[in-house]
Amino acid sequence: MPKRSQTPKWQDVRRTLSSKGQRELLNLIRDLYAQYPDVKDFINARYVVSTANLKPYQRTIQESLYPDVIHGEDLDLERGQKAIRDYQKATNDPIGTLDLMLHYVECGTSFATTYSYGDEEFFESLDEMFTQAVKMIKQSEQETIDKFLPRLKAIVQEAEDIGWGYGDAVYGTLEDAFPEEIET
Repeated sequence: MPKRSQTPKWQDVRRTLSSKGQRELLNLIRDLYAQYPDVKDFINARYVVSTANLKPYQRTIQESLYPDVIHGEDLDLERGQKAIRDYQKATNDPIGTLDLMLHYVECGTSFATTYSYGDEEFFESLDEMFTQAVKMIKQSEQETIDKFLPRLKAIVQEAEDIGWGYGDAVYGTLEDAFPEEIET
């Protein structure tokens, strides 16, 4: 009796796919696209240039950082971060990635102000994402800075009265990067 092979590795799959024709490969991709929403989002983000590509990732972040607590949904910081990483891998689009990073911080900050919620891990996550976004924006062209600076300022303003040192942290990060933009 022949011995069963172990779980196939990528090289096994690649060898098999390499022997297939273009039509069969397109049919496979179409089937995956139709069957799996994550595959559909990935393919759209990578190959179809559109601002609509951000929508599923924004929705995931919204659900993760501003959950419907009345219906028992929980915060899921990792899921929100994963949405950003997935988009970044699919597109290598820094502007879209920045948009999602700020959306993450905006949703979390709004959740904290609406529900007076927060713990150390939550605010550290928001602060780290804000800091990463500010660093990316600081290294960008003026057009990108002009596009995102109002959102950074709005986050700082909303975070002003939040405890845990979060408001001070985002204020300090923005002030260090763009001192001329901070009103005292």
